[in-house]
Formats: sequence, C-alpha cells, structure tokens
Amino acid sequence: FYAFLSVKLRRRRWKLKTAAVYIRVSTDDQTEYSPDAQLREVKKYAAAHGLTIDEKHIYIDDGISGRKTKKRTAFNKMIGIAKTEPKPFDVILLWKSSRFARNRVDSVVYKAMLRQQLGIDVISITEDFGNGKMSMLFEAQIEAWDEFYSINLAEDVKNGMTEKASRGEFQTAPPLGYSKLPGQPLQIVEDEAKYIRSIFDQYLAGMSFFAIAGKLNAMGFRTKRGNKIESRTVEYILNNPIYKGYVRWTPSGKTVGSRIYNSPDTIVRRSDHEPIIPEERFDKASRRLAAARERKASRGRPAEMKKHYLS
Repeated sequence: FYAFLSVKLRRRRWKLKTAAVYIRVSTDDQTEYSPDAQLREVKKYAAAHGLTIDEKHIYIDDGISGRKTKKRTAFNKMIGIAKTEPKPFDVILLWKSSRFARNRVDSVVYKAMLRQQLGIDVISITEDFGNGKMSMLFEAQIEAWDEFYSINLAEDVKNGMTEKASRGEFQTAPPLGYSKLPGQPLQIVEDEAKYIRSIFDQYLAGMSFFAIAGKLNAMGFRTKRGNKIESRTVEYILNNPIYKGYVRWTPSGKTVGSRIYNSPDTIVRRSDHEPIIPEERFDKASRRLAAARERKASRGRPAEMKKHYLS
C-alpha cells in the first residue's frame, strides 16, 4: 500500500504541465520569425522545461497587428477557451512578449486575468523576467518598449507613405480597373475599365448612384472581392482621382470610409499611370457631384429648427 501511494504521489508531483502556444506575425515579410520558426523555438523550450504542448491549443494570427485585439481571431479564441472548465492548459508560451500584445493596457488586463483569475501563466521563451518582485518591473519595461516601438513604427510608415504620395507614387492595393506588379506603375485591366467608363457615362447622363449600381449588378459586374456593386461603390469610383491619372493620400486617417474624399491634409498628385477617364471628363463629373452635395446641404435644417431631437 505504501509503495503504491508513493508512486501515486511521485506521478502527481511530476505531472507534465499542458501548454498552449500563441503565435503572431504582423506582416508577410517577417520571414526570420515566421509562424513555423516561432513554433519550432517554442517546442524546443517546452521539451527542455517539461511542458507538453497540446496541438489543438496552438493559436496563430498571421499578418495581424498587435496594437488591438479586435481583429485577432486566434487570440480571442484562445482567451475564450482559457475561461472554460476544467482548465484547458496551464501556461501560454510566446516567442516574445510583443507577440502577445503591443499595447500595455491589453497586456496588463489579459495577463492579470489569466494569471490571477484562471491560474494560467504567460511565458516569453526569449525573455527571462525571473520570479521575484522585480520581475513585474522588468516585464512592465518590456511592454512599454513594445508599445513605443509599435507607435514609432506606425509614425515612420505613415511619414514614408506621405513622402511617396507627394511624389505621385501609388502605394495601396490597385482599385477596380487596374492591376499592379512590384516596381511598375498601375496597368489598366480592360475588362474592368470598360465598366468604370460606363459609370462615368451614366452619371453624366443623369443617372443616380443607385440606378447605376443596379444596372452594373444586372450585367454581372462585381468588385475585386467578388461582391455586388453598391451605391457607395459608385460614389467612391466617381470621387477617386486615380481614374484621371492622379494619386490621393490622407495622412490623418481613412476618411474615405466615412465618405469624406478631401480633408485639409489630403494629398493629390499626378502619377505616372495611364488614366481610364480623361481629366476634363472626370472634372465634369466632380462638378456635378459638388452641385449635388450643395443641393443636399441646402435642404437640411439647422439642428435647433428640427421638430424632434431624434429627427
């Protein structure tokens, strides 16, 4: 009996802890620390430290920023599973703490929940923070540097894109009507460009956004992602100077998504690609768009004259 009890106690004492793995890369060009490379290093660490990695608890966010958790599908799934009972794993292994988050608030909140409420530790295999009270200070310093790096990198990228825009260089995904190869200007895709010309022709003939979208959908025309054409798609195309041979860039943010096509800091420069719409025809459509906006604004009443605060 005593021999049996001794074996049971030894097995319980030396029971391997189960580990989950979280991997994140921000961009496709991080080949040095690709998901496979990160996982390989984490598995080496686990084997050396008596940890068992459960294959169904390997979570990977590829090409996702660490600034926010909203779009990090694998991260959110991991946190959700961590809250289930019985506890699915004992630790979460990371290649570096920056993979977990580049935002100090998110890092502190999620790590505190995992460690204090769920009893799940978060370990960076390349950064030894130690186990003493100073470990909190070291970890906080690393988190602050990670956030600083992220903010500074974002500013450098924005400044670089602004400089490219000021030179008339195109730097985003090609819009409808164009394709682009690395190091080359935009090239017209005739199968799409004919519909772009049709949009301008129909609008200048007096058709509405809604009517144009309906006609294009009936003809089988779709967006780059295969979606149906909407009124706002037509509006965006009519307001996009790319079709007359220019590039547009707004450093302050994505105003186009809010149907704001020109901000005080918007940069519009002539580019080296071939236009689909002649400049004078594009400008004629722009004048009609501006007149329509003015008419719409003149019909609106000041807020203090509205009948109801929800009207």
